[in-house]
Amino acid sequence: MYKLLTAAFLTLASLAPAQTIGIAITESNANDYDADVNQAISAGATVTSLTLFWDEAMQGSTYAPEFDWPTIANGYYPSKNMGLLLSFAVIDTVTDRRPEALRALPFDDPRVISAFTAYAAEVLSRLEDTDLVAISIGNEVDGVLTNARDWAEFSNFFKAAKTAVQAIRPGTPIGFTTQWHGFQGPLRSSALRANAAADAIFINYYPLDSSFRVLPPEDISSQLDGMIALAEGKPVFLTETGYPSGGCGASEALQLQYFQELFSALETRKAGIPLAMLVWLHDRPAGELAFYNQYYGVSNPCFSSYLGTLGLRSHSGQDKPAFTWLSQQ
Repeated sequence: MYKLLTAAFLTLASLAPAQTIGIAITESNANDYDADVNQAISAGATVTSLTLFWDEAMQGSTYAPEFDWPTIANGYYPSKNMGLLLSFAVIDTVTDRRPEALRALPFDDPRVISAFTAYAAEVLSRLEDTDLVAISIGNEVDGVLTNARDWAEFSNFFKAAKTAVQAIRPGTPIGFTTQWHGFQGPLRSSALRANAAADAIFINYYPLDSSFRVLPPEDISSQLDGMIALAEGKPVFLTETGYPSGGCGASEALQLQYFQELFSALETRKAGIPLAMLVWLHDRPAGELAFYNQYYGVSNPCFSSYLGTLGLRSHSGQDKPAFTWLSQQ
């Protein structure tokens, strides 16, 4: 039902309550999202996430989405006793998701800030019964912010947006997601300055090279240590991580090894990384992969195999070794 707009965080009994492990729920070919949610709950799911695209919600300056996901979520997840990680995807990876009339403006233009403040108020008013555990304002923003000026403008926008959102939902951690490699290049200092206003550093990490071939699983501990050092005392939310099971150097055995290595590393880093989300529950079908290839403008077959086999279970609903291992922890 909710497709890729939702995810569930599964709290595993082997980990301390201070650390939450998540699994992003994608549907199997049975197309029964409620059954997937119930499956997650049976494994200890406590939190779900909802990603909202600003441009899909607006008709001119009026909030009028085709599907009012916040209202739907507010009527559904509290009955499941599940909290919500909310993502305002004002930027989504390689795409500016502001309403079309705002895209030509700098991100910190007062008109953009005012429009977002009104939009966020509409959304949050529809989630009054929902426990919001964290809010992200932008998803992998480094895909769009490609120079220091862009980062500076987004940083000003984020500060104002966070102030507006925090006034409505005080105490909720607020940040924005950046790809881990976005902190490795020449714009590292710009990304860090923008994150100065964030309550936690939200990082998406997939062990891939520039050709979308997988890297060895054994390196995860050093990567996590790098994230903790970069955060300088702030918590790190590992908002996405995963390992494909097929194609371009991947296998089900390596996928299993990655999650075993990841969980071993997280066990001793609970204070620095209180949240980690595993992507995805189910593999994605060919039709969705064609959409992603177009959305990202990538034709590399390794990209398709990476996205298509990130699931811990097959699209037909069969467990992979990594899911079997996780369910036993």
